[in-house]
Amino acid sequence: MQTVLFVAAWSLIIGLSIPLVLRRVRPNAWYGLRVTATFADEWVWEEANAKSGRDLVVLGIVGIVLALGLRDLPPLAYMVVNAVTATAGALLVAAVGIVRANRLLRTRRSAAAADETEPGVS
Repeated sequence: MQTVLFVAAWSLIIGLSIPLVLRRVRPNAWYGLRVTATFADEWVWEEANAKSGRDLVVLGIVGIVLALGLRDLPPLAYMVVNAVTATAGALLVAAVGIVRANRLLRTRRSAAAADETEPGVS
């Protein structure tokens, strides 16, 4: 029963990530990587959320593989491995997403500033 629960939970994560990967989620207050950098620029929102969605799909696949591959562990160990994978994975995806969004915004602003200072461009 635990295996079914974990595979279902990981599958839900993958399912919720697909609209992000496909860039179907507009800036909003509920769903996606919602940080200052992503709200500052819609292109940053799309890029950061698409890449974070991809990272979540990978995490979900890793979670399913672990949930199926380690099901012979004792029940408590099985639950701990899955819980640690989910927690550490979510924190890692969030941290990478925040760093990525900030870098994308800096790059976007640097490119815009360079375009404004280029001679002959008005």
